[in-house]
This record gives sequence, structure tokens and C-alpha cells, in this order.
Amino acid sequence: MVQTFKLDDSEQAKFLIFHSDSHQDEQDYVNQFNLPNDVFALDDISAVAPRFEEIPQQDADNSLIVVLSNVTSRNNDVPVEDRLETLTFILQDNTLLLFLKEGSTFDQNLLHQYKDKFDSIASILVYAGILMYSNLHDELQQQKAAIDDLNNKAKNSTSGDVLRKVADTERNLVILEHTIETLDETVSELLATETFTNKLDNSALEYDLKWYNRQVIKLVHVYRDLLDSVSSLFSDLVSDNLNKLMKFLNSLSLVLASASLISEFWGINAGGLPGENSDYGTLGVLILVVISTASMAIFLKKKDYF
Repeated sequence: MVQTFKLDDSEQAKFLIFHSDSHQDEQDYVNQFNLPNDVFALDDISAVAPRFEEIPQQDADNSLIVVLSNVTSRNNDVPVEDRLETLTFILQDNTLLLFLKEGSTFDQNLLHQYKDKFDSIASILVYAGILMYSNLHDELQQQKAAIDDLNNKAKNSTSGDVLRKVADTERNLVILEHTIETLDETVSELLATETFTNKLDNSALEYDLKWYNRQVIKLVHVYRDLLDSVSSLFSDLVSDNLNKLMKFLNSLSLVLASASLISEFWGINAGGLPGENSDYGTLGVLILVVISTASMAIFLKKKDYF
């Protein structure tokens, strides 16, 4: 699909969008637009794909390669790493190329939300970055809701299902954190490039992109810390439950040990034991066992060993 935007009376800018569903398609694009052979090398690993590169041109401004990572929200039960998509932008003179995987709706959302605000070919790339950060912000809010839910469950349960949910949420935040940090490097390099800022010529829009970048970085670090606190709470609760269980078992062993001591004493193969020749000897031993056991249980209960 090709989108053409007329920016003023003397300039015609082209925004070309391509969807690929195979490596052969990507190789065809490399040949068609004379791109570096490794331009799509990291597309399958969206968490580390973001990067910025300048390609020197002899008779024109340097071409810019900007690779970003967007997160989709089609199904929040799917891990974040499976919902990341790579966005490859090539800025050549007055043409912006966008390469997406087949099935991506990022381009549709971009045009729907910001088409009327495009005032330069560089501004399209900035608005794409803002949309990307907005999607990341929404994803982080969903992760925050999951953290809050885990925090509430931690007060009532330490079941295996909840612990697995903690592990899954932590994995999602780790992926998001590393993706956002890589995006920060890419966006910072882009906005520090004179070729791009001259084409953009919009300090307010440049500030907006930086602001979104800072906010997302802060949020992912805050939420990682929150999840760490929830994980620590779960670990402490599991340890506390284990300590209580061991305390109970030790107390139970003391109660049973008192009964066992009396039974073993009267089981000695020697004469002279009290009640040895009495018809009520066995009953007397049982009564002593009950009294000893009850006494030990009452003592431990008063000491709160149960």
C-alpha cells in the first residue's frame, strides 16, 4: 500500500507501507530500494530489534534506518514477547518507507489517529514513535493491574497458580524493560541526528516524543520494583508458612515423645515395674500416657507453639 501526502504547494512527500509475510519478500525490498542486506536481520527478535543507522548518500542527505518495537493488545493472555512487532522505517530524501509483518494493523492505527497532523515526512516517523509509546504505556497499565491483583492474592493464598502468575508477570516486565531501554537508545540517537531534526523542524513534536520516552522508562522501572516487592511478599509468606508447619510438627513430636517415653519405660524387660502384676496395670499406663500427653499439649499451647 502506498500513501502520498502533499505537504505544501511545492513539495510532494511519499509514505510507502509494505507488509511482508516471508523472508523472500524482505529480500525483494532490499534489492528494490538498495537497502543494507542486514536491515531485517533482527526483526524476529523484537525485544532487541530497535536500532538507528545512517546510510551515507553521495548526492543527497544520509538515508536513515530506524527500527522500533511495538506491542499489540490483541490478547493479553499471550506473553508480551509474542505480541511484540518490529517496525522498520527507512527515511530517504522525501520518502518514508515502513516495513511491517503481514497482519499488522499499526499502519492503520497510525493513519487513523495522526493522518491530519502530518506536516512533514519526518513528523510521520515521530507520530509513529508516539503511537508506539502510547501502546507500551497501555501495556504497562495492564501489567500494573496484574501486579495489583497479585498483591491482593498474596494476602490470602500462596498456591502454585498464583506463583506461576507472578513468574509470568515478571517475565513480561523483564521483556518490556529491555525493549524500552533499547528503544530509548534508538530514539535518543535519532533525535540527536541533525539530518533528521532539520527535516522535522518542530521542537514541540520533538519534545513530545522525548516526554513519552521518559514516562515509559519511569513506569517500567516503577512497576518492576512493585513486582519485586510482591515477589518478596510471596517468598516471605511461603517461608512463614513453612516455619509455622515446622513449628507445629516439632510441637507434635514433643507431645508424642512424652507418651512414647512412658510406654517405653513400662516396656522394659525387667522386674519391679509398678503395676506389673496388677489387673489394672495396662489401664494405669494408658491413663499416665493420656495425662502426660495432655499436659505437654496444654503446656505447648500456652507457649503458643502450635
